[in-house]
Amino acid sequence: MVLKKFSLSTALLVLVGCSFGEQQSPIPAEYAGAAYELSDSNAQKWAFVAKQTEQCIYPNLTRIQYEHFAKEDSYIHSQYVFFYPLEDLIGEDNVKIIQGDQKAMDYATYQFKKYKSKNDVENLDSKQCAVLRTKARDDLAVIKGERKSAMVEVETKEDGTTSTKAATDDNKFFFDIIKWGSALLL
Repeated sequence: MVLKKFSLSTALLVLVGCSFGEQQSPIPAEYAGAAYELSDSNAQKWAFVAKQTEQCIYPNLTRIQYEHFAKEDSYIHSQYVFFYPLEDLIGEDNVKIIQGDQKAMDYATYQFKKYKSKNDVENLDSKQCAVLRTKARDDLAVIKGERKSAMVEVETKEDGTTSTKAATDDNKFFFDIIKWGSALLL
């Protein structure tokens, strides 16, 4: 009898203890069968980091500006604000699964909107933000077809001094020759 009461009270305590843990909210029926189901906790973290990133890269972005983004700007915004933070959180393979399944994409969007913060969040570290802005700006330049080279060119001026400048359109023809020449050699 005592053993029965003890086992019953233990089972009851286990059930009560399990009910206080973090729970996943029920998935709406229209998203059932999604290839990847983003958890509530990951969605909350994603929404927070996405807001931080957006505040860093686009500190003065208005709704009207966002609605009138060029396709290149929209692409960079979606990559840096949505997909890269999500990739850092759940991994590249899982993001690819989400992107490949419409139900998973819709559910991830639903989760993001559910936890999206309308208020400002704490800013990213200034160094991290500067790096992120530079990367986004460089990627946007590449997508828009502007040439961006990592090579540094030393220019000697008439007075004998030197200055360092990044490769520009001034020497675009030179880089085209190198590019086509190396392609022919390969």
